[in-house]
Formats: sequence, structure tokens, C-alpha cells
Amino acid sequence: MMLRWLLRITAIHLGILGAAALLVPQAASSGLGQPLTPFDVFATRTIGAILLTVAILNWSASVSTRAPAAVVLANVFLNAALGAVNAIAIVDGTIGAGSWSGVAIHAALVLAFSLCHFLRRPPQLA
Repeated sequence: MMLRWLLRITAIHLGILGAAALLVPQAASSGLGQPLTPFDVFATRTIGAILLTVAILNWSASVSTRAPAAVVLANVFLNAALGAVNAIAIVDGTIGAGSWSGVAIHAALVLAFSLCHFLRRPPQLA
């Protein structure tokens, strides 16, 4: 049950972020403290489309009777990678120090999805 809600919450979160990045990239990235170049707008919109795709995947898995382990592991990887990218960008001054809260959110999601994965019953082989 916890996994179902975790997938739904992250689907909504990623859906909002993805839609904002896709539709209004300048506004979506305003908190990073850097103006976007035309390439940055392209990259932001591409990332928005990817985030919306993961949101759809998470929502679809949440309404299934059984979420595949691959969905859970993909969420662990996504959040670990994004948290690391954000931390590196903060340390090297690319984005503002106020973005540490995003790193903390990614770390919390890595922990939550990892716990869901390792506390699950192993699937039965037919």
C-alpha cells in the first residue's frame, strides 16, 4: 500500500515539474538563478517531456495490482542521479545554494523507494 501512494505522489510531483518545464521553461527554472539560453530552453523542454513520461509510468504502475520491480528501481536511479547532479551543480556554483532542499527531496525519495523495494515480498515464480 505504501508503494502505491509513493508512486502516486511522485507521479503528481513529476507531472507538475514536467509540465512546467515543457510548457514554461523560463519560469520553471527561475529558481536556479541563471537565465536560460536557447539551448537551455530546448534541454529544459526535453527534460520536461521525460519527467512527464516517468509520471505517466508511475501513475500507471500505481493503479496496477502489482508494480514491477523495474519501476521501483528506475525511480531509485532517477532520484539518485538527479540528487547527485544537483549537488554537483550547487557545489560548483552553477545553481544557487537554495537548491539543497531539492537534493534532500531526492535523497528522501531514494530512501523511500529503496525501502519499498527491499521490503517487498519476492515475486512467485510460476
